[in-house]
Amino acid sequence: MSNPSSTKIKIQKYIFVGGIILFVVKVLAFYLTNSVGILSDALESTVNIITGFITLKALQFAAKPRDEDHPYGHGKVELITASIEGILIGVAGIMIITEAISRLGQPPRVIKMDIGIILMLFTAVANYAMGNYSEKMGKKYQSISLISGGKHLMSDTYTTLALIGGLLIFYFTGYQWVDSFLAIFFGIFILYLGFNVLKSTINGLMDEADSEAINALVAKLSNLRNPLWINIHKLTYLKFGHVSHVDFHLTLPWYFNIKDSSEQITNLKNIIRTELPEEDVDISIQSEPCTPNMCHQCKLDCMERKHRFTQAREWTTEQIVGKNIYSLTSQSNIDA
Repeated sequence: MSNPSSTKIKIQKYIFVGGIILFVVKVLAFYLTNSVGILSDALESTVNIITGFITLKALQFAAKPRDEDHPYGHGKVELITASIEGILIGVAGIMIITEAISRLGQPPRVIKMDIGIILMLFTAVANYAMGNYSEKMGKKYQSISLISGGKHLMSDTYTTLALIGGLLIFYFTGYQWVDSFLAIFFGIFILYLGFNVLKSTINGLMDEADSEAINALVAKLSNLRNPLWINIHKLTYLKFGHVSHVDFHLTLPWYFNIKDSSEQITNLKNIIRTELPEEDVDISIQSEPCTPNMCHQCKLDCMERKHRFTQAREWTTEQIVGKNIYSLTSQSNIDA
């Protein structure tokens, strides 16, 4: 069974080759119809080929193992290439809008429109299928490159459908401005998609917390909570492509020796590795002793208890990512 990195590379190879084939089909459609609209769509597809090649190389580079110069791996290169793709998506949107405005009031001289429309419809369906597959696999394997590439391919589908709709209307009515109007509308939509892709990659480069993944991890830890784990706090979770890093503080009974602490840390690491989707999970857990003011929220049957148990401390995302703050509910709840 192949590992996720090689699977992602294989997927991108298929998409890259598919992009070249669809570009050739669009160029063929242009030569058959002499449609400037089809030519602009074919030129926009060159962005797919360029970004497809860049993404392929990025995935191959990201799959390299960690080394001394890159202790967290090479995964962030995916975010860099996805950022480039987001910019290129935006450039493609501007190019389409500019071309559509320039063609207002200038009907193209077209021939064999029926064949051209059939060929363009084929490319639209194929592009959407590849884009949907790329985005689906990107989410499955936690690859921002495949996700952004999939969004790009699907955005290309929308522009092709807009072009087909405009060509059909022009073919039956002669209203060429409809073609340009639709192209402008979808060009704006593509700019919006490019902005979202760029925003998500910048957040990743800035190490923005993945709230969804952290919430899922906190829920898992809470469900499997051991009474010996008095508290977890200062949790951080960072992703670097196929490598992730988890760091937090674990509060254990103050009388635990090194062996006892090591056993609990190992148990926690096993839980975390099964929960996170990355291939390589680097975990750093710092153990620390409990203090008497924690007794009232600790359920452990402990001979060293200083205060009686009153209420269990609920593990929430806010508490686990925050500091180790214990508040005494009221003095009357605590035995002297």
